[in-house]
Amino acid sequence: MSITRHVTPPSSMIRDDAVTRAKELASAIRGRAAAAEKARHQLPETIQEIVDAGLVRILTPARWGGYELGFDTFVDTVLEIGKADASASWCYSFLNIHAWLLAHFPEEAQYDVWHQTPDVLMADSLIPAGKVTTTDNGYYISGSWPWVSGVDHSEWSLLSGLMPSPNGPSFEPYMFLIPRHDYEIEDTWFVTGLRASGSKTAVVRDAFVPNHRVIRLADLSEGNAQGATVNTHPMYQHPLMALFPTALTAPILGATLGAYELWRENNRTRTTRITGIQLSTFSHQQIRIAETEAEITSAQSFLRRALDIIRSDGPITLAQRIQNHRDYAYMTQLCLRAIERIYLTSGGTANYESNPLQRYWRDVHAMGAHVAINFDTAGETFGRQELGLMRNPNDPAV
Repeated sequence: MSITRHVTPPSSMIRDDAVTRAKELASAIRGRAAAAEKARHQLPETIQEIVDAGLVRILTPARWGGYELGFDTFVDTVLEIGKADASASWCYSFLNIHAWLLAHFPEEAQYDVWHQTPDVLMADSLIPAGKVTTTDNGYYISGSWPWVSGVDHSEWSLLSGLMPSPNGPSFEPYMFLIPRHDYEIEDTWFVTGLRASGSKTAVVRDAFVPNHRVIRLADLSEGNAQGATVNTHPMYQHPLMALFPTALTAPILGATLGAYELWRENNRTRTTRITGIQLSTFSHQQIRIAETEAEITSAQSFLRRALDIIRSDGPITLAQRIQNHRDYAYMTQLCLRAIERIYLTSGGTANYESNPLQRYWRDVHAMGAHVAINFDTAGETFGRQELGLMRNPNDPAV
């Protein structure tokens, strides 16, 4: 899938402009949602419009032509697109978070990707896979990486692999930056939810990756990756898992909001099949509306609290990272509860493919299954901290 840049985005942008542009795209994206799902990837015109609007530059460093608008603006634009279509928002979210990831790589790697334009599209898989062989000047990498969302429209991919740890006999994950001509796309994306995300498999066959296109994930996790020395905005100084899950949770919240707004409007005019009574007059329906809106508002509050921590100029402490992880995971649970109630109280018509509610329901469940926002893991870590216990050594870094 080739994206041609038709329009040069403005050289600068503020938060309100970005959100307005996302809102302006929402109607067309909503109109393409069914066709994108049938295609099992985002349609080129959707990606084209996102690029032309300048929205892939939100988290890109200013020194490479990006806007450096930060995570508040990023989340607000993802929410607007998520209301229209979860898969579009999922892919859009990753296009921005991958620019944030690249900003942590060595300067030469950033040049390789951004020296002509900041509008380069990237995919990723943080799940370590494949085989890595070390050479004098870099690495040879081979293997298959599943769940590479948006790989069809991406020009580079960030793929993770295991290498021996410098501090012992164990292995640890590294991330490898690989251009499109060095991997193939295997069409494995035949799924129930998030169909239009095109999360296919990237297959690499003995590709050479120079040293400057490799980064140790532990450095990202601790917020001290090499790129942070040249990209000095505070958002590039923070640990990976304190920020990265916003790219997962914002599409979930956006899609849940979109489903709620559609459900609420339907309930204002819907009548019962047999008696013709207006559904909105039933107290139990009014109570379900109140409960669902409260859950969504609570989910928003958890996300905003995480953003408050991210926005701070100082270092994010381990306790704050653990809290953010718990908040991301719990807001996901709230959205899952809300979308379940929305679907189950919408009657049999919600099951028709022509009804967007069934797509919202499937997509939110698919996104909510992501391992990085698993509540059992996040909850245990938070609970152990609250009880003064040592962290479980088998838990992933936060």
